[in-house]
Order: sequence, then C-alpha cells, then structure tokens
Amino acid sequence: MTYAGPRDLLEVDLSARSARRVALGDDVFADALGGVGLAVRLLDERVRGPLDPLGPENPIVFAAGPFASTPVPAANKHALATISPLTGLLNEGLSSSHFSAVLRRCGLAAIVITGTAERWTTLAIDGDQVRFEDASDLVGFSARETTKALREGYGDRSLRVCAIGTAGERGVRFAAVENDGRQAGRGGTGAVFGAKRLKAVALRGRGEVLVADPVATAVLSARLRERALGPKTAKYRVLGTSANLRVLQRMGQLPTRNFTAATFAGAENVTPERARESKGTYLELRAGCAGCPVQCEHLYVRKERDRRAAAASEYESVWAFGPNCGVDDLDAVLDAVARCDVLGLDTISTGSAIAFAMECAEHGLVPRDAFGPMLRFGNAAVLLPAIDAIAERRGLGNLLADGVRAAAHALGGGAERFAMHCKGLELPGYEPRALPTYALGLATCTRGACHNRAATYDRDLRDPSAARDDDARARDAIAAEDRAVAWDSLVLCKFVRDCFEDFETEAAALWSAVGGLSLDGDGLRAAAQRTWERKRAINARLGWTPADDTLPERLFAEPIADGPNAGRRVEPDALASLRATYETLRREAGTALPVG
Repeated sequence: MTYAGPRDLLEVDLSARSARRVALGDDVFADALGGVGLAVRLLDERVRGPLDPLGPENPIVFAAGPFASTPVPAANKHALATISPLTGLLNEGLSSSHFSAVLRRCGLAAIVITGTAERWTTLAIDGDQVRFEDASDLVGFSARETTKALREGYGDRSLRVCAIGTAGERGVRFAAVENDGRQAGRGGTGAVFGAKRLKAVALRGRGEVLVADPVATAVLSARLRERALGPKTAKYRVLGTSANLRVLQRMGQLPTRNFTAATFAGAENVTPERARESKGTYLELRAGCAGCPVQCEHLYVRKERDRRAAAASEYESVWAFGPNCGVDDLDAVLDAVARCDVLGLDTISTGSAIAFAMECAEHGLVPRDAFGPMLRFGNAAVLLPAIDAIAERRGLGNLLADGVRAAAHALGGGAERFAMHCKGLELPGYEPRALPTYALGLATCTRGACHNRAATYDRDLRDPSAARDDDARARDAIAAEDRAVAWDSLVLCKFVRDCFEDFETEAAALWSAVGGLSLDGDGLRAAAQRTWERKRAINARLGWTPADDTLPERLFAEPIADGPNAGRRVEPDALASLRATYETLRREAGTALPVG
C-alpha cells in the first residue's frame, strides 16, 4: 500500500517570489504521520543552528492533519510551526476548521515559507497555482477584515484565509495568526509573519481527498462521532472550557493577581454559569470547528449590543484578564478577549503581560498612569488601553510587547520576581505549586509554559495525592508529553480524548484506514517519541540546555497564600530530583540527545 492522502510539499521563498512543489515519499508519512510530527520533521531538516526568529531564514511550516477533509470528526486541523520570537525556541501551534480542509484539497500535505517579501504580500494558492499578491491595502486590517476583503476581491466567499492583525504587523512577540476565527495563538508566530511582510495566506482548492479504506474509515468515524456526542464531552458542549473557573476556585488552584494568590473572590462573576443565569442580560451563542460534533465554543454578549461583538468564554482567556488581573467584571473581560482577537494577540500572554505590569506599578517600577486609567489589580478600565498600547507598541506597551521575560530584564529593580514564564512563554492558568506533576511538565515542555503539550495537570487533578514518588510522576509526565505529540500529529481535538477506550490502538487503526499505511499502537507511540526527540534536538541547536527546564522564582520562594493549598510551594530540590528521574527515563527510552 502507498499513502493515500495529499502528499505534496509546497516550498515558498518570499524573497525570490518563487515556489516549487515536490511530492513527499511514503517514508515521510510513515515516520511523522502528519500535523505536528510532519511540521517538526520539516523544521528539523531546515533549522541546523542558531537563527534570528525574525530573520528571513526562519521557516514557517503549515502541516495538514492527516484526517482533515475526511469523514473523521473533530479533525479538520493543521499545525503551524516556526522558531518563536518570544522564546527563541521551537514553537508549534494548532489551528482548525475549513482552512485545514482546503489545504489538503489543494493537494498539499505541507507548506514551508522562508525569505522576506519586499512589500506586504498575500500568498495566494489556487489549486496548483501560486501567486504573490500585493497586500499593501490590507495593512492595518484585522484578520477578519482581511478575510472579508480578499473574499470580495476574489468574488468567492469560500476562499479560506489565514492572516495577521496589527500586532503581527508591528512585531509583537506574542502576536497570533488567525483563520476561520481560530487562532494559532501562542509563541508569536504572527510576528514571524509580520517580519516576512506576509499579511495572509489565501487558499482555494476543490480537489478530492482520498482515503485508503472508505468503509473502515466510515465505521471508525461514526463510532468516534457517536462517542463525541455522549457524556464524555458534555462539559464542553454545555458550558465550554470556562467551566474550569468554578472547579479550580473550589480546589484553591486558580492563579490570581499574577500568581500572588490561588483563589479569587470575584471568580463567580466571570463564570459562564453566571452569564447563562443572567438570561435577561446576556445572549449566548454557540460555535465550533468544521466537522466537529462537540461545538465547544460558547460566546456571550449583552443583549443590547450587536451580536457580532460576542466573545468566546474560553477558560484561559477569561482567566488571563479576569482572576490573573484581579478583574471581576465579565463585560470588561469579554471586551478584552474580543479586542485581542481584532488586533491579533495571544490572550494568555497579553493578560499575563498586563498582570505583570500591574504588579510592577504596585512596586513603583512603572508609572501607574502609563495607560491612562490606573494600572492596578482589579481596575477593569485599564485593560483595553493596555491592550491597544501593546498591539501598537506604544509607550509601556512597547516594552510589554516583547513578553514578560524581556520586559523584566529591561526594567530591572527586581521585576524578574513578577515575570511568570518558562523559557520566555507566559504561564497558563493552573497553579503549579499545588500540582507537582504539572510543575514538572511545565519545566520540561519544549515549547515553554504550555499546558496543551503535556496535560500533566489533568493527572494531578484526578489524583491529588502527594504520595506518588518521583518515578511515577516522571513517567506520568513523559506519557502525557508523548500522548500529546501523538494527538497533535493526528491533529485530533483533545476534547475528544476520553472518547477512546484504547487511544493508541484505535487511533492507529483510524490512521491506517485513512492513510493506507500500516500502523499499530506501538508504532504510534514510537512516532510520537521520534517527534519529541526532534523537538528537543531543534531546541538544543538553538541554545537550549537542561538548566533552562525550570520555573519562575516566585513558585519556589513564595508559598501559596490562601485557600486549601495555603503554604504549598515548589521545592527546588524536589523539582531537581524529578527532573533527574525524568531525564534518566527519557535516556532509557532512547532519546537521541544527550542531556544532563
């Protein structure tokens, strides 16, 4: 059997305004599967040493998920990878919906973009044709405005567009890339687009996407779809990810005011439950990715306002501008999320940057009136002015636009104590001092502080016992990392993770039915490990060392101040012991890179 799906790689050089199409062999798909696995392999072949993330040599890689544009549900997704201007290390994000499907309908498994255009450019891919179109008139447009303008220009509403907003154009190091209302948000890929003067990638493709075994694919897909409509995904269908707010508040694991507390008195005011209970005040809308039965996105807007102003109540975004900034005004939080979407900003890093600035102002390191309204925890009025200043790189916003690590270094005066990041990527909304396995996962994650590349917090939440030893925690962290790589290479939505009885075996059977090459559970695990090894090897060539696998000083030095976990902190010796066990187990598993 040969690989049945689209297999072409499109290599684009913006400097030379050239493109060439080459077919990838069966061995590539057998090795990397697709999605993140394929993107990381393509980067590994091209990033052989240190480089400037904002220079022309930094590749941007789109890699289609192997199930996109097939009957497989919750799988119209793609990976978007580059070297992060925020961390200086590998950054691989995920996005989804129709863009992912049309990428494969263009006959493409992946796109690699290098070089820098002389002027703002839209890369237009129309089936087999590639054009470099002037995008000067689109500068200053949001991603959605860009999409609308390109569709009108083409006279085709089915055109699929991936674009950046003002933040990417201005080089904000945590600028996002958007397609179909979905963001590849973390790590600043939008800034890499901006440095290349690449405003948008527009796709139009109507080719057929073949599957190797249509009957087996239909049976397996129907089974997954049925499970995805059942109780295993009810949380996401009914309330969405912001249901976590009440849970983490109750458990005393809700980071508050830049991780100075673990409970938030105003948490209830920003929950989706509160918005839903206020039916006379808020309108709730539902959305989701193309071909996904879960439809997890819950958007809210005051009934007297235009429904187009509705913003998604996603946990990480609401946490970033709510508890982390001490703000309990739901309207202000949703407006902040919506403004980030318009400007093209990662909500986690933006909220974290503002919380960092609030604490710096509290200690006299930055002016309290830097954004007009007082820069202090709990002041909802400062959120939008601060977001605008960051996106426009204006005043203090210019400093924050480089991320909290760089901002703290520039400020000095002890500001490093308030910079909550790992390897330069700002922390998401879970309390590591109360979640030991998660603390290890954050420290070792190749992307930086990312909860999606190793859901080790889930293991701690399910089993809060402190009795597990280093070996058990390290094995849990490794298993979570490798399984996340497998998910991200198949680019299945992680919200259906509990819909498999035996993920590796069932997912491998699905890949074989769709792709036509033989894969079993052991093969899926091996492919994930290879990809993880490539991730670390890329980072090592970029300057990473094991000493970088650590956590913010606050988590070591300052115990949790309140709630049921008061007094807990990350013990430096305990984390060091966990990391040593983790590295030993990684070496025993065959990691190609020598580590300390």
